[in-house]
Amino acid sequence: MVYSSYKDVAINIYEHARQISPKIKVVVGPFVHAMPEYANRNPGPGFDSKAEIVRWFNHWLKDDNENDDILNEPDITLFIRTSLTTGTYRYEPQWPIPRQRTRRMYMTKDRMLTEQVPSATEGARNNNNVDILEYRPWIGFEGGLWLGGLTENQQTFDEYCLVYQSDPVNETIEIVGFVNVSLQVLI
Repeated sequence: MVYSSYKDVAINIYEHARQISPKIKVVVGPFVHAMPEYANRNPGPGFDSKAEIVRWFNHWLKDDNENDDILNEPDITLFIRTSLTTGTYRYEPQWPIPRQRTRRMYMTKDRMLTEQVPSATEGARNNNNVDILEYRPWIGFEGGLWLGGLTENQQTFDEYCLVYQSDPVNETIEIVGFVNVSLQVLI
């Protein structure tokens, strides 16, 4: 459900149901709020959810001992994008993923993002160099579809926005789950 307006539902259900039942499975992929077989869009490869559903129900509803292996498989199936049109499925034993890490970045006076903690002197100087954003109520409406649809490139509106950029990232960063942004503002 990566492209659905209900992006967090599958993981939220998993997290809450896991507290009640020791065995639950969740598949997170590019399914546009539809069964994977009916989501005719990239990226691929597709996911055969009907086969997984049959395996699950065979175990729980038929007492099919031949399908006990389903209980030994990881709970979470994640689609990981490898390019704009392709990806791969990966399995994880739990959520949140144990190897996740937080990347903390700081805004600098020259509208850059850096992982280097500003010194006390720079922090005091930054308080005097306040970035001011003029209110323009029309900025943001150009985003296009919003219920799971992709927004268009917003770069042409950067001059009307506060934009902070980092140096080019030379490593692969995998973003899985919810991006949590915390902005601390002094008024």
